[in-house]
Amino acid sequence: MAVRKLEKSEWESFFNEFDKKYREGQLPAKEVQIEIVNEEIGDQVETWWQPLIGLAYDPKRNDFEVAAERHDHLIHNPVEIYVDEDIDGSIKTVEVIQEDGTKHIIKLKTPEALPEK
Repeated sequence: MAVRKLEKSEWESFFNEFDKKYREGQLPAKEVQIEIVNEEIGDQVETWWQPLIGLAYDPKRNDFEVAAERHDHLIHNPVEIYVDEDIDGSIKTVEVIQEDGTKHIIKLKTPEALPEK
C-alpha cells in the first residue's frame, strides 16, 4: 500500500484499533525504531530496534505515544500523521509532525528470527 495521511478525526480510532489487534496477537510482533528530524538537531535516532508495546493518540492531551519495551516516546501537539501500511494492514512506518515542524519517524519491522544452531 502507499503512504497516506490520516485526518485528525481518525487518529484516535485508527491507533486504538491497531493497538487492540496488536495486543490480541492479530498482527505480528514488531520492533520499533524512532528517528527525530528537525533543523536544530538534524537527523537523530532516538531509540534503536526494540520490541513494540503499542501506539496511541490521546485527543484530550493532544499527545501521540510510542511505547516500546525499554523506551516511552511522547510527541506533544502533533499536526499531521502519515502511515505506510503492508497489505495485511500492519504498519511499516508512522510519521508524526509536530507544530514546530519536527518530524518523528517511527519505523516498524518484524523481528528477525534467531539463527538455528
